[in-house]
Amino acid sequence: MDRNEVAVQVAHQAYNCMGYMPTPERLAHSFLATAWAAGFPHQSPHVENAGDFNPWATVTIHYHYHEALVIRFWAMQAEATFGYLSKIMRMTEEEFAVPVRKSKIEPLDVLRAMTQWSLARAGHRALVAGSPGIILPEDATKIYNSVVPRYETLVAASVKESRPIPEKDFQLGLSRDHPWTAFICYCADNICGSLDLEEDTGALVSIVMQLVVSNIQNGLYRALLTLP
Repeated sequence: MDRNEVAVQVAHQAYNCMGYMPTPERLAHSFLATAWAAGFPHQSPHVENAGDFNPWATVTIHYHYHEALVIRFWAMQAEATFGYLSKIMRMTEEEFAVPVRKSKIEPLDVLRAMTQWSLARAGHRALVAGSPGIILPEDATKIYNSVVPRYETLVAASVKESRPIPEKDFQLGLSRDHPWTAFICYCADNICGSLDLEEDTGALVSIVMQLVVSNIQNGLYRALLTLP
């Protein structure tokens, strides 16, 4: 098993431990399914009298790809704040006999593998959900390149920030003035941008998605902090 193969094995475990798996059970805990439960518009404005219509049928693979990218950058942030990927590397070797130490891979190698497999993960989630559409590898690269500078800037700023998150009177949604919440807002922006939403609901749904993304991240990070 070469370095890249080892990194890929660890990357899959990193996605799994963050709950990004192609199963109906995990889809129910996705950003969008959680937002639906909070009253987020759950189907395309072009679909009327849906009845038993599967709401995922109006959600293209672009949503799933952007969700995979959020998880990838959460892994980056979690590594910088509490050594998440380093823990996953140790667990992968101990539980699956993958030669992590012998391969001498680093967390950066795992992040590269997560990027490499983000489209495949999204495709599997879309298949399980019944979501339509395809993203060609070259198009996925363009999407990734369009968001990576801002994601990396926000992650770097968040892990250096020690100030408390400010709370303002009559504030709707999260603050974009603090690096931690600015990062969450950018995640929510990309998730919302991947959906077919009516323009006049944009501000409201953005706020709902910000809160959903924040709550999911807080719960996930608390759980991941308990990893040995």
